[in-house]
Amino acid sequence: LTEKSLESCAKCFKEEGFINYFGMQRFGKFHDTHEVGLAVLRDDFEGAVNIIMRVKENEQSDRAKDARKKWARRFEGTDMSNEKEVLNSERNIAKSVIKNLGRFNNSEVSLMESLSRNPRQYKQAFNRISRNMKLMFLHSVQSYIWNKAASHRIGLGLEVQAGDLILFQHKTEEEGGSGTSGLKGKEVCVVSEEDVEKYNISDVVLPLIGSKIQFPKNSTGTFIRSLLEENKLTIQNLSNRGELSLGGDYRHLIVKPDDIDYKIVRYKEPTQPLIETDLMKINGNKVDLNCTDVDKENMLIG
Repeated sequence: LTEKSLESCAKCFKEEGFINYFGMQRFGKFHDTHEVGLAVLRDDFEGAVNIIMRVKENEQSDRAKDARKKWARRFEGTDMSNEKEVLNSERNIAKSVIKNLGRFNNSEVSLMESLSRNPRQYKQAFNRISRNMKLMFLHSVQSYIWNKAASHRIGLGLEVQAGDLILFQHKTEEEGGSGTSGLKGKEVCVVSEEDVEKYNISDVVLPLIGSKIQFPKNSTGTFIRSLLEENKLTIQNLSNRGELSLGGDYRHLIVKPDDIDYKIVRYKEPTQPLIETDLMKINGNKVDLNCTDVDKENMLIG
């Protein structure tokens, strides 16, 4: 990008804001947590276990790769009509697989420990995973659908439309609300034709799917419902799940950051630090951006 293009991007970011997408970290290091969550919400716990345990293309540990391959082949040579043989096959493979899973495979270890004692009891095995991790799988489904809904809504234009949702009440935790995450203290209203001019696109919110949210009363609401149907989900799938029930939430479509500044820097090496890190401060190292032989430009925003 040229310096002019970078400045144009920075100005747009500062004045217009950005689409408030959930980042890739929301979907886990293998980018499949939403697939696990979808399986769980459909009560397909065997499918959820197999997604967690399947071979991952970017798995770094060779031992973990071998463990996943071994799990995928656990029923090879097994008479699937013989229940006892099936149970023994899974039990033995689960015991064997645990030895090759590392300390970063917490969910996988929990599953294998459970299935080594109670083979084929996939719901029970899934429930052995930590509560926070189980919620992460379900929250990633909310994020997945929200991101798709955001793309749809942006595609309709940057003007407020009748049927959009506006967050007109948002209590802080000090005021008795739930803060940035959760429905408590939040109230939305549906924009009417008469009120369209009163609002800006940065006022519009989209729902994170749940049993207690309101859908937009326009094509965006229809689109979200079609996404649920496409993924074989209903609102009923999201409630009555105990600690894993999803009430939902609301999230702004566009966010305009406050107190933003930027500068264009030139550098040559792609690994060259562009800002001073804490380690550099400790070691007394400085960022050197005074090179004349440059072939790259970048933008620092802060």
